Amino acid sequence: MIGVFLTLLGWNGLSPVPYMAYLIGTTEPALRLLISILLGYPLGFFYNHYIKNKYPSYRNLFFIITGLDIAIYNFGWSLYHNLIPGIVIYLSTKLLGPTKLNAIFTLIFNMTYLLAGYITTESEDYDITWTMPQCVLTLKLIALSFDLWDGQNIKEEPLPLDGYQQLPLKSSPSLEELIGFIYFPACFLVGPIFSYRRYLDFIGDKFPVSAEHEVIKRAALKRLMLGLGYLFAFQVGTYVFSMKYMLSDEFWETSIIYRHVYCGMWAHFALYKYISCWLLTEASCIRFGLSYNGIVKTGKNEAVSKWDGCNNIKLMRFECATKFQHYIDSFNCNTNNFAAKYIYKRLKFLGNRNLSQLFTLLFLALWHGTRSGYYMTFFNEFLIIYMEKDIENILSKTEIYHTLWNSKAKYVMYALLKVYTIVFMGWSLGPFDLKVYTKWFPLYASLYFSGFIIFLPWGFAYKPLVVKLIKKYTQPQ
Repeated sequence: MIGVFLTLLGWNGLSPVPYMAYLIGTTEPALRLLISILLGYPLGFFYNHYIKNKYPSYRNLFFIITGLDIAIYNFGWSLYHNLIPGIVIYLSTKLLGPTKLNAIFTLIFNMTYLLAGYITTESEDYDITWTMPQCVLTLKLIALSFDLWDGQNIKEEPLPLDGYQQLPLKSSPSLEELIGFIYFPACFLVGPIFSYRRYLDFIGDKFPVSAEHEVIKRAALKRLMLGLGYLFAFQVGTYVFSMKYMLSDEFWETSIIYRHVYCGMWAHFALYKYISCWLLTEASCIRFGLSYNGIVKTGKNEAVSKWDGCNNIKLMRFECATKFQHYIDSFNCNTNNFAAKYIYKRLKFLGNRNLSQLFTLLFLALWHGTRSGYYMTFFNEFLIIYMEKDIENILSKTEIYHTLWNSKAKYVMYALLKVYTIVFMGWSLGPFDLKVYTKWFPLYASLYFSGFIIFLPWGFAYKPLVVKLIKKYTQPQ
C-alpha cells in the first residue's frame, strides 16, 4: 500500500515529492506518475517470490489491490471512473452475450465515456488525470468485446503452433479476473495494452516463468536500464530543444532551415518521454512474467524463449527510420496493432484502403482527445504515408532507384532521408503537443506551412508531374 502511504504523507504536508519535483524541474503529478511506473518492477519481484506459488488463489486480488493503490496515489477517489466501464462490460456481456451487438455497444460506451472525460478535464497543457489510464483501458475493453465475439465464430480452436499463440476467447471473464485485468499494476497507467487472452494465460501458469527466471531477470533489467537512459535523454533533449523557444519571437529571427531542423530535433527528443515510459513498463511486465512470446531457434539450433510480448517500441527501427512508415511500425506498436486488427481490417466493407486508413486515423485522433492538434497530427500522417507509398511504388520500378541503393550513393540517400524524417516529424508532432489552434498555427506559420506545400498537393499536382518526368528520362531513347 505504498501509494496510500505516500498519499497520506501528502495530505499531512510530509511528502518529499513536491520538493523533488521542484529540484528536477517537473510537476508533482508527473513525478507521481514516474514513481508509480517504477513501482511496477519491485511489485513484479514481490509477486513471483511471495504470491504466485504460495497464494495462487489471491493472484487477481493482488493485482486489484496494488493497481487500486497506484490509482489512489495518482488520481485520488476519481479512480472509480476506471472501474465503471469494467462493470458495464461485465453486465453487458451477461445481458447481450459475447455477440456483435455487445462489441458495438462496448465500443460506443467506452469511447463516449472517454470523450466525456476529456471534455470535463482537458486543458491546453499536458494533463495527468484519470483519463490517462482510461484511454488505455478503453482499447483493452473494446478488444476484449471483439475477441469474445470472434471466439463465438470459431467452431474449433486452431492447432497449437511453435511458440506462443493467443487462442480465441470461448468464455466470458469472471468479475474478479476482469477487475484484475483492468488494474494490472505494471501497465495500468500508460500501457502498453495487452489482450485478455494473454492475461488468462499468464495467471493460468501457461508461461514458463519459474523455468526462465534468470532469462526474465536479465531481460527485465535490460529494459529498465534502457528506460532510465531514455528518460535522462528526454530531460536533456527537451532542455536543449524547447517548445517555449519555438513559440517565441526570437525563433522567428533564425533561418528557415534552422527552424525546421530545430523543430525536428525537439520532436525526436519529445518522443523519448513516451519511449522511456514504455520501456519501464515493459521491464515490469517482463518481471511479472506477462511478456512471454514463444520460442525462437537461434543459429546454433537452440530453442530460446522470447519475452517481448509487451514490447511497445522497436528502438533500432525508430532510431534508424528513413520513412514515416518506419515510425508507425516501431512506435506505440500495441496501439497500432489494435488499430489494424479492430478498426482498419473491420472497415474492409468500405472497399477503399485509403478511406479505411483515414477513418482509422480519425478514430485514433478521437481516442487521444478533442483538441484540434491531435486531428492535425493524424491528418499529417495520412498525407505523408499516402505520398510515401506512391513515391516508393513509382521509384521502385525504375532501374536507377536500385542502382543508387546498390552503390555508395546509398549512404548519401540514407542521410538525406534521415534528415527528412526528423524534420517532418517535427512538423507532424508540433500540433499534438500544442493541442490548440492558437498555438500550433503560429508554429506552422514560422515554418512557412512547408508540410502543406510538400504533402497536400501530391495527389493532384506533383504525382502526375513525377510520373511524366520518370517516363521521359527512364524510357530508352
